[in-house]
Amino acid sequence: MKNWWVEGGERVWVEDGRLHMRADNPELPGGGVATAWCKTIHPGDFELTLNAQVISSSTGVNNINLFFCYSDPSGAPLYETRQGRAKARYSDYHRLSGNIITFLNGGDERERNPDGSLQARIRIRHNPGFRLLAEKFDKTCRQGVTYHLGVTKRGGRISFSLDGELLLTGVDPHPAGTGLLGLRTYRTYLWWDDVKLTPLT
Repeated sequence: MKNWWVEGGERVWVEDGRLHMRADNPELPGGGVATAWCKTIHPGDFELTLNAQVISSSTGVNNINLFFCYSDPSGAPLYETRQGRAKARYSDYHRLSGNIITFLNGGDERERNPDGSLQARIRIRHNPGFRLLAEKFDKTCRQGVTYHLGVTKRGGRISFSLDGELLLTGVDPHPAGTGLLGLRTYRTYLWWDDVKLTPLT
């Protein structure tokens, strides 16, 4: 945890080499959401791979969120302004600069797989402004399943893959540059593992 800091959440800890994140108690201040930030600045063009598994979610959202290229438009380091985001409200991050990818249980009864299960909802957004760049309903986001996530960003082109399959691509007309990587969840207990970010030249 020495290279990470946490905003919100019930508890975030490392166990068996995995970053566990529990955020499913809205009765606690910030207890229903959590964001863990890596302190290492990453380049604007990169390939990111990591694994994630939802252990439980009382609301069934199975929420997996990735923040990248994040910075404060004022120029202040995010670590220095972390107290203003202590409760990790989603809107706190919409005023910052960067991109968000969400992968979660869709919850839309119109979007179902042939077996009757809900399709996952995948979105790519730009901040500040929380502007939607691309959206798709596909696959599933289930508890107890380890998902291999992949993100490629080159300039304004952002792609998301799941278990090696490209699922969604968006183009950001105002691409972010260098910034920080954040792992986030909402009303979910999950773990992250094998986080690997490779610069692209």
